[in-house]
Amino acid sequence: MQLSIDTTIQPGFTQHPVQRALYSLWQARCRAGQIPVWPSLPCHLLGPFLSETVVLGLSDTNRCVIRIASAQVTQLLGDNCRGQTLDKLCAPAIKSRFERLVSQVFARQSPMSVTLLSQRYCHGAVLTVLPLLDRQRQCRRALATLDFAGGQFCGGDAKCRAPFSELGPVYYARRPCPRPKEHEPLVLCMGGKKGAQNPARPYLKLVS
Repeated sequence: MQLSIDTTIQPGFTQHPVQRALYSLWQARCRAGQIPVWPSLPCHLLGPFLSETVVLGLSDTNRCVIRIASAQVTQLLGDNCRGQTLDKLCAPAIKSRFERLVSQVFARQSPMSVTLLSQRYCHGAVLTVLPLLDRQRQCRRALATLDFAGGQFCGGDAKCRAPFSELGPVYYARRPCPRPKEHEPLVLCMGGKKGAQNPARPYLKLVS
Protein backbone atom coordinates (compact mmCIF):
# COMPACT_ATOMS: atom_id res chain seq x y z
CA MET A 1 0.00 0.00 0.00
CA GLN A 2 1.30 3.43 -0.92
CA LEU A 3 0.14 6.69 0.58
CA SER A 4 0.91 9.58 -1.73
CA ILE A 5 2.65 12.64 -0.35
CA ASP A 6 1.84 14.97 -3.20
CA THR A 7 3.48 18.18 -4.31
CA THR A 8 0.04 19.81 -4.06
CA ILE A 9 -1.81 20.56 -0.86
CA GLN A 10 -4.27 17.89 0.20
CA PRO A 11 -7.54 18.34 2.12
CA GLY A 12 -6.13 16.13 4.85
CA PHE A 13 -3.31 18.60 5.45
CA THR A 14 -5.51 21.47 6.62
CA GLN A 15 -8.48 19.87 8.34
CA HIS A 16 -7.67 21.20 11.82
CA PRO A 17 -8.27 24.83 12.88
CA VAL A 18 -4.85 25.78 14.32
CA GLN A 19 -3.09 23.84 11.58
CA ARG A 20 -5.13 25.70 8.96
CA ALA A 21 -4.47 29.10 10.53
CA LEU A 22 -0.70 28.62 10.91
CA TYR A 23 -0.34 27.20 7.41
CA SER A 24 -2.24 30.19 5.97
CA LEU A 25 0.02 32.58 7.89
CA TRP A 26 3.13 30.68 6.76
CA GLN A 27 1.96 30.70 3.14
CA ALA A 28 1.19 34.44 3.23
CA ARG A 29 4.73 35.23 4.46
CA CYS A 30 6.48 33.32 1.65
CA ARG A 31 8.33 35.79 -0.58
CA ALA A 32 10.04 35.45 -3.96
CA GLY A 33 9.90 31.68 -3.94
CA GLN A 34 11.35 31.40 -0.42
CA ILE A 35 9.88 30.10 2.80
CA PRO A 36 9.43 32.75 5.54
CA VAL A 37 12.33 34.07 7.60
CA TRP A 38 11.75 33.50 11.32
CA PRO A 39 12.35 37.14 12.42
CA SER A 40 9.89 38.36 9.76
CA LEU A 41 6.86 36.71 11.38
CA PRO A 42 4.87 39.44 13.15
CA CYS A 43 4.18 38.59 16.79
CA HIS A 44 0.72 40.17 16.73
CA LEU A 45 -0.38 37.72 14.03
CA LEU A 46 0.93 34.75 16.01
CA GLY A 47 -0.71 36.05 19.17
CA PRO A 48 -3.99 34.10 18.98
CA PHE A 49 -2.06 30.85 18.43
CA LEU A 50 0.95 31.31 20.75
CA SER A 51 -0.37 28.95 23.42
CA GLU A 52 -0.69 26.23 20.76
CA THR A 53 2.48 26.96 18.79
CA VAL A 54 5.86 25.29 19.22
CA VAL A 55 9.08 26.88 17.96
CA LEU A 56 11.62 24.30 16.84
CA GLY A 57 15.30 24.59 15.96
CA LEU A 58 18.09 22.34 14.79
CA SER A 59 20.88 21.62 17.24
CA ASP A 60 24.58 21.49 16.32
CA THR A 61 24.06 17.79 15.58
CA ASN A 62 20.97 18.55 13.44
CA ARG A 63 18.52 17.14 15.96
CA CYS A 64 15.13 18.85 16.08
CA VAL A 65 14.88 20.59 19.46
CA ILE A 66 11.99 22.37 21.19
CA ARG A 67 12.94 26.04 21.65
CA ILE A 68 9.53 27.32 22.81
CA ALA A 69 6.87 24.83 23.95
CA SER A 70 3.11 25.09 23.50
CA ALA A 71 0.63 24.39 26.28
CA GLN A 72 -0.16 20.98 24.76
CA VAL A 73 3.48 19.92 24.50
CA THR A 74 4.11 21.10 28.07
CA GLN A 75 1.14 19.03 29.21
CA LEU A 76 2.53 15.99 27.43
CA LEU A 77 6.24 16.31 28.27
CA GLY A 78 6.33 18.45 31.40
CA ASP A 79 7.45 21.98 32.31
CA ASN A 80 11.11 21.32 31.52
CA CYS A 81 10.54 20.28 27.89
CA ARG A 82 12.31 23.32 26.45
CA GLY A 83 15.61 22.11 25.00
CA GLN A 84 14.39 18.53 24.62
CA THR A 85 14.30 16.85 21.25
CA LEU A 86 10.93 16.69 19.52
CA ASP A 87 11.12 12.90 19.28
CA LYS A 88 10.46 12.76 23.04
CA LEU A 89 6.83 12.71 21.93
CA CYS A 90 7.38 9.26 20.45
CA ALA A 91 7.97 5.80 21.88
CA PRO A 92 11.40 4.24 21.14
CA ALA A 93 9.94 1.94 18.47
CA ILE A 94 9.02 4.88 16.20
CA LYS A 95 11.58 7.51 17.21
CA SER A 96 14.00 6.99 14.34
CA ARG A 97 11.21 6.93 11.75
CA PHE A 98 9.65 10.04 13.23
CA GLU A 99 13.00 11.84 13.21
CA ARG A 100 13.52 10.97 9.54
CA LEU A 101 10.11 12.40 8.67
CA VAL A 102 10.87 15.64 10.51
CA SER A 103 14.33 15.91 8.93
CA GLN A 104 12.64 16.04 5.50
CA VAL A 105 10.90 19.26 6.55
CA PHE A 106 14.27 21.00 6.88
CA ALA A 107 16.02 19.22 3.99
CA ARG A 108 13.21 19.90 1.48
CA GLN A 109 11.86 23.07 3.12
CA SER A 110 8.40 21.53 2.85
CA PRO A 111 5.56 21.72 5.41
CA MET A 112 4.61 18.37 6.90
CA SER A 113 1.59 16.94 8.65
CA VAL A 114 1.81 13.59 10.48
CA THR A 115 -0.78 11.78 12.56
CA LEU A 116 0.50 10.49 15.92
CA LEU A 117 -1.45 7.66 17.51
CA SER A 118 -1.55 6.23 21.00
CA GLN A 119 -3.27 3.27 22.60
CA ARG A 120 -3.18 5.06 25.96
CA TYR A 121 -5.41 7.99 25.05
CA CYS A 122 -8.89 8.23 23.62
CA HIS A 123 -7.70 10.39 20.70
CA GLY A 124 -4.60 10.82 18.60
CA ALA A 125 -3.10 14.08 17.40
CA VAL A 126 -1.92 15.69 14.18
CA LEU A 127 1.51 17.34 14.29
CA THR A 128 2.14 20.05 11.70
CA VAL A 129 5.67 21.37 11.09
CA LEU A 130 6.28 24.50 8.98
CA PRO A 131 9.92 25.25 8.01
CA LEU A 132 11.48 28.69 8.47
CA LEU A 133 14.76 30.35 7.52
CA ASP A 134 17.00 31.76 10.24
CA ARG A 135 18.86 35.08 10.02
CA GLN A 136 21.57 33.40 7.92
CA ARG A 137 18.87 32.23 5.46
CA GLN A 138 19.40 28.60 6.46
CA CYS A 139 16.44 26.33 7.11
CA ARG A 140 17.06 25.61 10.79
CA ARG A 141 13.84 26.84 12.40
CA ALA A 142 10.22 25.72 12.26
CA LEU A 143 6.79 26.38 13.68
CA ALA A 144 4.77 23.41 14.85
CA THR A 145 1.40 22.69 16.38
CA LEU A 146 -0.44 19.67 17.76
CA ASP A 147 -4.13 19.41 16.90
CA PHE A 148 -5.81 16.79 19.06
CA ALA A 149 -8.60 14.75 17.52
CA GLY A 150 -11.83 15.72 19.21
CA GLY A 151 -10.45 19.19 19.93
CA GLN A 152 -8.66 18.51 23.21
CA PHE A 153 -6.13 16.29 24.93
CA CYS A 154 -7.69 13.28 26.61
CA GLY A 155 -5.72 10.91 28.81
CA GLY A 156 -3.86 10.45 32.05
CA ASP A 157 -0.50 11.81 33.13
CA ALA A 158 1.75 11.48 30.07
CA LYS A 159 4.87 13.04 31.56
CA CYS A 160 6.43 9.76 32.62
CA ARG A 161 6.44 8.14 29.18
CA ALA A 162 6.43 9.09 25.51
CA PRO A 163 2.77 9.76 24.69
CA PHE A 164 2.64 8.43 21.11
CA SER A 165 3.44 4.91 19.93
CA GLU A 166 2.30 4.75 16.29
CA LEU A 167 2.61 6.85 13.13
CA GLY A 168 -0.42 7.48 10.93
CA PRO A 169 -0.82 9.25 7.57
CA VAL A 170 1.87 11.73 6.52
CA TYR A 171 1.48 14.66 4.11
CA TYR A 172 4.04 17.09 2.72
CA ALA A 173 2.95 20.32 1.04
CA ARG A 174 4.79 21.99 -1.82
CA ARG A 175 7.56 24.44 -0.92
CA PRO A 176 7.27 27.84 -2.65
CA CYS A 177 9.94 27.18 -5.27
CA PRO A 178 11.13 23.57 -5.60
CA ARG A 179 14.79 23.03 -6.20
CA PRO A 180 15.91 21.31 -9.41
CA LYS A 181 15.37 17.54 -9.31
CA GLU A 182 12.73 17.96 -6.59
CA HIS A 183 9.73 17.59 -8.84
CA GLU A 184 9.37 13.88 -8.09
CA PRO A 185 6.52 13.07 -5.72
CA LEU A 186 7.58 11.92 -2.27
CA VAL A 187 5.80 8.72 -1.31
CA LEU A 188 5.19 7.13 2.07
CA CYS A 189 5.13 3.34 1.78
CA MET A 190 3.17 1.65 4.54
CA GLY A 191 4.75 -1.81 4.52
CA GLY A 192 4.05 -4.19 1.66
CA LYS A 193 7.49 -5.81 1.81
CA LYS A 194 7.42 -9.58 2.12
CA GLY A 195 8.94 -10.67 5.39
CA ALA A 196 8.91 -7.20 6.92
CA GLN A 197 8.81 -7.29 10.71
CA ASN A 198 6.17 -4.59 10.97
CA PRO A 199 3.81 -4.20 7.99
CA ALA A 200 2.75 -0.77 9.22
CA ARG A 201 6.32 0.57 9.30
CA PRO A 202 6.55 3.60 7.01
CA TYR A 203 9.61 4.46 4.99
CA LEU A 204 10.29 7.23 2.51
CA LYS A 205 11.48 6.99 -1.05
CA LEU A 206 11.51 9.13 -4.17
CA VAL A 207 9.68 7.78 -7.17
CA SER A 208 9.86 8.95 -10.77
